[in-house]
Amino acid sequence: MKMKLKLLSLVLILSNVTPLTAASAPPNSQSKHIAKILSRGDGRSEETAYKVRSVRDEYEILDALGLKPGKQSLVIRKRPYDVLEATDPSTGATRELWFDISSFYPEF
Repeated sequence: MKMKLKLLSLVLILSNVTPLTAASAPPNSQSKHIAKILSRGDGRSEETAYKVRSVRDEYEILDALGLKPGKQSLVIRKRPYDVLEATDPSTGATRELWFDISSFYPEF
């Protein structure tokens, strides 16, 4: 029951996030906040995950890197992580990006 409440909370959090669109932000633009997150990790692993404050941060990072989102997974280890498969539209190459979501994911 407790896990169902946590998952429901996550769904509610995610449902309140408006995805970025071309109209809402120019491609590859970075706020100081996003630049700071990018400077503190590379998102390639759990150890170097981007530490974000919201799902919106995740999508702003993808946009700043010029990547398009694909599959998304919730991974629970010592901390909760969103792992997104992202594609570079210019090359078609895909990669995983790790996001530490412990600052806003419900305690478990």
